[in-house]
Amino acid sequence: MSRQGEQESERVFRVAADLFGLLSAPIRLRIVCVLGDAEMSVRQLLDTLAVNQPNLSQHLATLYRAGVLARRRAGSQVYYRVASDRVLLLCQAVQDELSNPP
Repeated sequence: MSRQGEQESERVFRVAADLFGLLSAPIRLRIVCVLGDAEMSVRQLLDTLAVNQPNLSQHLATLYRAGVLARRRAGSQVYYRVASDRVLLLCQAVQDELSNPP
């Protein structure tokens, strides 16, 4: 492999490791999977995930800062959606694999 190919491969592994680290918290993985179906308000996420508001807000902020989620404000509501198709594909693959044991 060429030096440039090695550098690109190393970059890919670094990005993947960062993403796996970000999604290593089960609640973050659940958030991304739930938002993979549709944009949701914070209230809808609270009801769907059955977590407390401060905990959810912390994880939403982490995912937003990492570029995994996008958000928009409509009046007093904040809506989140998945901003990264790669993350969504990864979450779907994990769900599919774990839902269909060998």
